Amino acid sequence: MTKPLTVFEHESKHFEWTERDWTLIDRINTALGTEVLRLGMKHGEKRIRASQHVGVIRLKGRTIQVLPKIYQAQETDDEELKAKEATANLLRMLNYAGELHVREHELASLLRQTDDWFEILTRLFATHLREEWQGGSHRTYEVVEDELPVLKGKWRIADQLRKPESRATFSVTYDEFTADNKLNRTFRHVVERLSYLTRDHDNRQILNELRQWMDEVTLLPRVPPKDADPSQLTRLTERYRPLLNLARIFLDGGALQMTSGDLSTFAFVFDMNLLFENFLAGFIRRQASHILPELFLRYEFLPQSRGARRYLARREDRNVFQTIPDIAFRDGDAFTLLIDTKYKLLDETERNLGVSQSDFYQMHAYAHRYNCDRVILLYPSKSASGEHVHACFKLEDCQKVIEATSVNISVDLSSTEGRARLIAQLKQIFPQETSS
Repeated sequence: MTKPLTVFEHESKHFEWTERDWTLIDRINTALGTEVLRLGMKHGEKRIRASQHVGVIRLKGRTIQVLPKIYQAQETDDEELKAKEATANLLRMLNYAGELHVREHELASLLRQTDDWFEILTRLFATHLREEWQGGSHRTYEVVEDELPVLKGKWRIADQLRKPESRATFSVTYDEFTADNKLNRTFRHVVERLSYLTRDHDNRQILNELRQWMDEVTLLPRVPPKDADPSQLTRLTERYRPLLNLARIFLDGGALQMTSGDLSTFAFVFDMNLLFENFLAGFIRRQASHILPELFLRYEFLPQSRGARRYLARREDRNVFQTIPDIAFRDGDAFTLLIDTKYKLLDETERNLGVSQSDFYQMHAYAHRYNCDRVILLYPSKSASGEHVHACFKLEDCQKVIEATSVNISVDLSSTEGRARLIAQLKQIFPQETSS
C-alpha cells in the first residue's frame, strides 16, 4: 500500500501535481460543495494547500491525507511522529464525540500497522461488524408480499381477483424473521463500497468475508446518511450504536457516494467545526464531575440546545432565523450559560483577538434571545505550546458579557495527565462558587 502524503490543515506543501490532478481535485471540490484542497504555484514550485476539512483524498494512484494540528510533538519534530499523534487524537476525539467506540489497545495496534486513518476507520468498522455478525445477525420480522403455490399468512383476495391468470398461486402477505432489514441494508451498503475502496489487504479480506455472510441482505445502490441515524435504534439494537455511527461517518464523509464510476478517485472528509463542537460536548458530559461546579451539575446540559431552541423573529405567522447555541445550561426556565464553539485560532496581536464581527453579532443575539448574562465563544489552540487566550466583552446598556477563550486540545487524550490538562482548562470556564 503506497504511503499517503500527509498535509496538516491550512498547510501548504510541495506536491508535483499534474493537469489530471487539477481536474480531479476541482471535481471533488465541486461535488462536496467546499474547497478541500487547492493546487497552485509558489516561487516556481508546485504546491498543494489544505483547508480546515480533514480526511483522505485519493487521486488515482496517489493518496493525500489531511490531518488536524492536534499533536503533542514540537514543530521541529519528525513529520511521521506528528502524523501518528494527530491520527490517534483525531480518533479519540471521535470517540468522545460519541461517533465510535475505539479500544485503546486496538488503536495502538492499528497505528503500528498503518498511518492512513481512512484504513484505520475501515478496520474498526469491519472488525466490529464481524464480531457482531459472528454472534448472530440482527433479525426482525419484515412484512413480505409474494405469490406462492401454498397459502401462507394473509390471503390478499382483492389482488388475487385482479390476476385471474395466476390461478396456480396465492397472493399473500406474511411476516418473515429475516436479516434483510433496514439496519443490515445500511451495513451491507457500507461493506460493499469499502471493499472496493480499501487498499489494505487485511481490510479487504475481512470485508469480503462479510459480503459472503451478508448475502441474504439486499444490496441497495445508494443509502442516504439519514438511514444511519442512531435515533432509529431500540433497546434491543442499542449495541449497534457505535457501528451505526461509524457507518454514518462514511456516508456523511461523501466517500461512498462519489465513487459510482471511478473507484480510484474519491474524497472522505468532514469539517472539523462539527467534530470540535461534539468532542467538547462529549468530553464535558463524560468528565462532568471533574469539570462542573456542584450547582451546574444540577442544571440541564443541552448539547445543540436540544429542546431549547429559539427564533429571532416571525414572518407571516411563521418562526424564522432559528438560533442553536452549541451548548446550553438551563435552570428551570432560565439559561445560566451558553457556549458556542468556533474552530478558528484566536490571535492576541489582532484587533478583538480576531473574533469576527459576524460571530460577535451571533452571540449578541443569543445573549438577548435567551436572556443569558454570560455567553462564551470557545476556540481551540492546537499546538503543544498553545497559549491560553481570554477576553471579556461587556455589552452596552446591560449586565450581559460575551467572552472569547481558548482551550488547548493538543493533549494526549489517552493519558490521565493529558485529560487532566484539558479538564483544568475547561474548569476555568465555569464559576466554582455561584449563588442561587
